[in-house]
Amino acid sequence: MSPHQPNRLAKETSPYLLQHQHNPVDWYPWGEEAFAAARDQDKPIFLSVGYSTCYWCHVMERQCFENEAIAMLMNERFINIKVDREERPDVDQLYMTGLQVLTRTGGWPMSLWLLPDKRMFFAGTYFPPEDAHGRPGFPNILTGLADAYRDSKPDVMKTAEQLQGVLQELAKPSGTDEALTLSADWIAPLLLRCIDDYEPRFGGFGGAPKFPRETLLDLLLWAKTSKIVTDDMKTEIDRPLRHALDAMANGGIRDHLGGAFHRYSTDAQWLVPHFEIMLYDNALLGRIYAQASVTLNEPRYADVARRVFDFILSEMTNSDGLFYTAFDAEVDAREGLNYLWTMSQVEEVLDPREAARFAAVYGLSAGPNFADPHHGPAEPDVNVLFLAKPEEENAPDIIAMREKLFQQRQSRKKPLLDTKIITSWNALTIRGLAVAGRVLNEPRYTEAAVKAAGNLWHEHREADGTFFRTSSNHVRKHLAMLDDYAFFAEALAELGHSKEAYELVTTMRARFEDAADGAFFFSDMSADDLVVRQKIAADSPLPAGNAIAATVCDTLGFAETAARALAAFAVQANHHGPSMCATVQAIGQFIEKNGPLRVEATTSETSRVATPAELAEQSVDVLWKFVNDTRIAVELRIVPGLHLTASTIELASPDVAIAGIERPMAEQKTYAYAEAPVDIYEGSATFHVRLHQPLTADDTLKLSLTYQPCSDNACLPTTTRTIEITK
Repeated sequence: MSPHQPNRLAKETSPYLLQHQHNPVDWYPWGEEAFAAARDQDKPIFLSVGYSTCYWCHVMERQCFENEAIAMLMNERFINIKVDREERPDVDQLYMTGLQVLTRTGGWPMSLWLLPDKRMFFAGTYFPPEDAHGRPGFPNILTGLADAYRDSKPDVMKTAEQLQGVLQELAKPSGTDEALTLSADWIAPLLLRCIDDYEPRFGGFGGAPKFPRETLLDLLLWAKTSKIVTDDMKTEIDRPLRHALDAMANGGIRDHLGGAFHRYSTDAQWLVPHFEIMLYDNALLGRIYAQASVTLNEPRYADVARRVFDFILSEMTNSDGLFYTAFDAEVDAREGLNYLWTMSQVEEVLDPREAARFAAVYGLSAGPNFADPHHGPAEPDVNVLFLAKPEEENAPDIIAMREKLFQQRQSRKKPLLDTKIITSWNALTIRGLAVAGRVLNEPRYTEAAVKAAGNLWHEHREADGTFFRTSSNHVRKHLAMLDDYAFFAEALAELGHSKEAYELVTTMRARFEDAADGAFFFSDMSADDLVVRQKIAADSPLPAGNAIAATVCDTLGFAETAARALAAFAVQANHHGPSMCATVQAIGQFIEKNGPLRVEATTSETSRVATPAELAEQSVDVLWKFVNDTRIAVELRIVPGLHLTASTIELASPDVAIAGIERPMAEQKTYAYAEAPVDIYEGSATFHVRLHQPLTADDTLKLSLTYQPCSDNACLPTTTRTIEITK
């Protein structure tokens, strides 16, 4: 196929799929045409899942999918399917679970190999175009898997059958052998565990890469005003909450000229972001800062919220008042190019006095702080703007300078804007604008929310009450998921549109609720193209659909429905609260309104497969001993086959100022996924913690340990644990 001849994706509406329409790969969209071709030709399926603003998705396209020889191999031996994870989060979540089971890691692009009946048998993420460092490149992976399917089909079928059983197991809520009663006393220990990985040096939670953790911030804001949370606990969570909000507002993760937030920080100090700008992040953070301005009595947070929503309304809103999906991280294959500045570029826009003042406020005077990890010199040569002097942010002259520089930036080539309209993400934005309009006394935000809600209802709703998930240029695609119904119902309730919210919840219950256990499926009842229909209660970074569904059911008078849905996931929330903050909050709100929640005995959860987060914690044993009164040896014993990336390891104390930490010498190794040698620890590594003074018999030293375990071709999630040391 000529690279100039469009493939089947040319008929799609997703910007991500359209990006691949001129690949020489004979791509199919997800659907029966592809599945029938796989059955008729007896070929395995290669499934590639990504999204329009994913940097490594673009890299794999350039290196592999635009390569004529690789495309020929793909076309000869596979039926090739492309999926936009934002259009089909049900497909993405199902196979991401399988990827995590197989490789103990996850990410995009997601590369999967399926039988013609859609059961998976192999998975990975990014693959290079050639063999490197003893790891096979994409062509050898393709050849090996195609040969295995042809020559060893019984073994391939057995792997798929085993994995299918695991996915079916993981799709169900955990049970309990003993009945539980969740009351106000249940909340405090969960809140403490949820802030266990508070990072006291730079703010936020966990180590690099550092994410906003919106559902945790939401939970903490609710707890600050809850009647069932003690005053002592409210004091305990105040510092982590304020520190995170301040650190993100000051850091490079925030686009200081435009006002929005980037996806996450690549480092621990919030300086260098991954430059995607996602609608859902900003919808959630805008609402959180607006609410925090009132809850925490901090006017500065109101300004942060206003700038977030002003950016959405000016840069991510169409003529119907609906909201676009995301800005890409790159311009011309360069990460963050649109957002970076040199001092000379600032001086071209501002006069010398202004430039010097702006540089002092936004960190340029400290010198360059960003080096492109994929292009250019190894040393920093440009700047990510950050607030070196937060107190000056809203000075009138600084505001005027920001506007001048923003207008100049508007003349630069902009990152790709994904113009899909996603129901759930729009619903989050509608709710955020509604809350901001109310608490900030900004009628224009309320008006924007009302307009968007009306047009989303009109554009995405069928006459029978069912909803579509996405649209592009008024062409609707894919049945809505649980998130779409639950988030939109919550937004309508926030606006006071109770009739429409009630109607939406009624449809949601009919199409998603499982009468057997009360939990909600993620995909619609008519979804017949999935090998497993999942029930999910973990946050993504979005709040879990089951949590929001239960909350809005309770709000609209379906208290029994809410109780059953929350009870279904109460055991998981009790054990894995930090990854289920929206569920913890939903249970807390239910208890506050209705009293204790009873969870009846069902079945044991002992047979459940460990999640990637659990595997990450289990991969390292931590031992400690006193070398002398002021020196503690902390030994990390790493399971065979894994290593710890040295740069991810952080050891700190939120309780006392320790005198210092001595790190062991790391070993350098080269891996196929890395462009340079990586400092790692294998086997064991002993860190020495020095104290200013000896501990007394009554003292407990709490150490926060963050690390990321990896194999030679994949990584588990970064995890943070608390170590308690007593004399």
